[in-house]
Amino acid sequence: MLNSFRLFLALLLLNSALSFQNRWPTVGVRWVPEFSLDLVVLLLVLTLLATWRGVALGHATHKILFGVFLLLVLGRYLDVTVPALMGRPIDLYWDSQYVPHVVAMFLDGVGGWQGGLALLALLVLLLLIIVLLHWAFRVLIAALAQPVSRRGIMVLALTLLAVYGAGRLNPRWPLAHGFALPVSGMWIEQAKRALDATVFRDHGRIAAQPPLPTSDLSRLGSGDLFVIFFESYGALVFDDPRFATPLGGDFAALEETLSASGWRVVSARVESSTFGGSSWLAHSSLLSGLRIADQGDYRDLLASNRATLASRVAAAGYRTIAVMPGLKYPWPEGSFYRFDRIYDAEQLKYPGPAYGWWAIPDQYSLYHIYQDEVAPANRAPLLVFYPTINSHAPFTPLPPYHPDWRFFDAAPAVTTVKAVELNDRLDGRELASAYVQSVRYNLAILGGYLREYAPKNALFLVLGDHQPPAVVSGQGRSWQVPVHLFSRDPALLAAFEQAGFQRGLTPGPTALGGIEMLTSLLLRTLDSPPPATLEPSTSATTAP
Repeated sequence: MLNSFRLFLALLLLNSALSFQNRWPTVGVRWVPEFSLDLVVLLLVLTLLATWRGVALGHATHKILFGVFLLLVLGRYLDVTVPALMGRPIDLYWDSQYVPHVVAMFLDGVGGWQGGLALLALLVLLLLIIVLLHWAFRVLIAALAQPVSRRGIMVLALTLLAVYGAGRLNPRWPLAHGFALPVSGMWIEQAKRALDATVFRDHGRIAAQPPLPTSDLSRLGSGDLFVIFFESYGALVFDDPRFATPLGGDFAALEETLSASGWRVVSARVESSTFGGSSWLAHSSLLSGLRIADQGDYRDLLASNRATLASRVAAAGYRTIAVMPGLKYPWPEGSFYRFDRIYDAEQLKYPGPAYGWWAIPDQYSLYHIYQDEVAPANRAPLLVFYPTINSHAPFTPLPPYHPDWRFFDAAPAVTTVKAVELNDRLDGRELASAYVQSVRYNLAILGGYLREYAPKNALFLVLGDHQPPAVVSGQGRSWQVPVHLFSRDPALLAAFEQAGFQRGLTPGPTALGGIEMLTSLLLRTLDSPPPATLEPSTSATTAP
């Protein structure tokens, strides 16, 4: 009886390790009453192997099988956690490269002792899980050495496989619903992704695409062009009442105050090429006019000689600058886009205090560029490309907005920013609340800059790079992001209305297309109109 109870407990532990689900919106998991198809298949294989050998499995075989089982457990955790938190499946080949940066970002500003305790607690938890699973696996292997137990396990495995098969063959029987999706399929998919990214990758795809159209930008009348990406600015700020309701007043106030200052706005929505992160994919999609959906696309683009938005605008006589306050490390690939100057974190010369991993307030970056590039007289027209950073996850700590931008003229005293608790950084509800505040901050600096410092003949293209991670937005979200155009020229905005934009800050319900289509649309709309074709006169007479 005791041995039977131990075997039951061992099978329960092994099954639970391959059938748990994510406890949204956290990194934790929850138990669900489902059978693991992977475990059922493994049990059948082990019983057949033990029957064929006629003896207990060897120590080496035991270690290999347990290692395989731990890989399945890890795969299960990634398969249910990453989509729940990020809103997209994991791509181990590309995503694993950024794990150290993501960990550093979430731990930044957390006290050293708190981060150390969290790491120690995580290691202890992992060790405890491995010890429990190893005990359960040893109990299972010991049971397979007993003919009676082995036959019972085989009958159990065959019965469950028959139940699952019957449910798949006849959808009217909801039998297959009691089984968790197999983890082995996740590893097969990851292997396929890795092969597609390396061995089978079509490196000629970028070169085969049509080039960006040329444009003289005459419709701008030598006005500046600002392209501002609001980090994590997704369509859910208009679609989800959890965010649309608290932010509705901010959007209405912004539109009203800008209208009083002479600014008009039209809006639409487009499909981003990424979700929840990897912002540079959206940036490069817009700059290249191609859909750059993964790191392989990005690398292929950088290896090409494709013209970019910056080079097309430069050909029209513009000085092109990129404002990249999130750049803390060398960015040699930045030369591909052919900006005349790149302002990274070091060149922005922010004196402090630092706000989280990204350190620099977006308001400071805009004001610094105004002083260095916009304010000087007798300058060339500008293209300013600026991805903001303060609305990046984990959205805290957030800098205050200063209504008087001259606050930054005097170097502020370096003060200590309140540290954010580690559990707040990992809690979806806390992140959702902080996200609302970060969007509110973005709207404040945009409105303040347009009213106080923006050149009157400038055109502002303001859009999101991607939806916030699923830990904030929820699962099953679209990849849509809002895009707004601000100008004092009603005729210019009317041209974009003909392309599908609508008046006001609220975009229509349907996406115009992928984010990459904005580049050609922008260049063509700002180009000089083709010369009118003279119709032949019908009143002229022909001499005899």
